[in-house]
Amino acid sequence: MEKTCPITKILSYLSKKWTLLILRELHNNGTKRFNDLIREMKNISPRTLSKRLKELEKLELVSRKRFNEIPPRVEYSLTSKGKDLIKCFRYLDLWTKKFDSK
Repeated sequence: MEKTCPITKILSYLSKKWTLLILRELHNNGTKRFNDLIREMKNISPRTLSKRLKELEKLELVSRKRFNEIPPRVEYSLTSKGKDLIKCFRYLDLWTKKFDSK
């Protein structure tokens, strides 16, 4: 059985539409509620946002905190693993600026 490359695996998740924008929003603006993310990201559907957040939770990049209140409140934030991933994007940004041939 062939083992999947870890980089290929994470890139397959990150390349899905909206995923990087969700990570950026949580990085730039901290903890957010679901409806705040919908409002900030404008064209994302609630179904897609929910799906992407679940995927990011499964990867342990985003944490979901539920409060026992009425109405229910749920907040999303980057985990330490998610914050470390964001650091990788800084290096990628430097690399693209170095080799951008505009």
